[in-house]
Amino acid sequence: MLISAAQTYQIDDTKGKAGRPRSDESHRAILDATRRLLTHMSVHKLSVEAIAKKAGVGKTTIYRWWPNKQAVVMDAIFSQPAFLNILPASATAFEGIKAQIEKLLRQLSGKNGRMVTEILGEAQGDMAALKSFTEGFFQERYDTLARFLGQGKESGEFRADLDLESAIDLIMGPIFFRLTTGQDFDAAFEKNLIDTLRKGLSA
Repeated sequence: MLISAAQTYQIDDTKGKAGRPRSDESHRAILDATRRLLTHMSVHKLSVEAIAKKAGVGKTTIYRWWPNKQAVVMDAIFSQPAFLNILPASATAFEGIKAQIEKLLRQLSGKNGRMVTEILGEAQGDMAALKSFTEGFFQERYDTLARFLGQGKESGEFRADLDLESAIDLIMGPIFFRLTTGQDFDAAFEKNLIDTLRKGLSA
């Protein structure tokens, strides 16, 4: 099933469950507290109670804007500048795909990669959380790859019989296999992945 067919997960910024106006200061405090706590504890050990105490707010304030801990964590992590999926202009479709791979590997390296792994792990037992993760993290990257693959196929840069979904699986699969098995994204892995894709996609 195409990820792009999913509905976008949104949080109502205009009002809380009780109809009270949102406090930007409290909202920022909650996200900042979540990020600080995650520097020295895992997503699994983090609790809404700990976030509320660190942020100086009540638990009801958190639940007014987020349905659960996982949603708070995803908002706190994926709203950081490091996770913005801004790519440079590319002369060819493959250069665009290469830039997306390089960006993704940087985003999933080190501490950020550990937190993404923990978020993904916790989401496996919660379909709503998994849907939010898919839409909050995968969606934009999936759509970017699909756009470049489609452009390359139409221009003749890539094979005419290229299946876009299978190609995206071949790009993302090795990356997330390494991520979830605790392996590093070293220079050799990056080069081999890009070289293999170049050969496989070329017309």
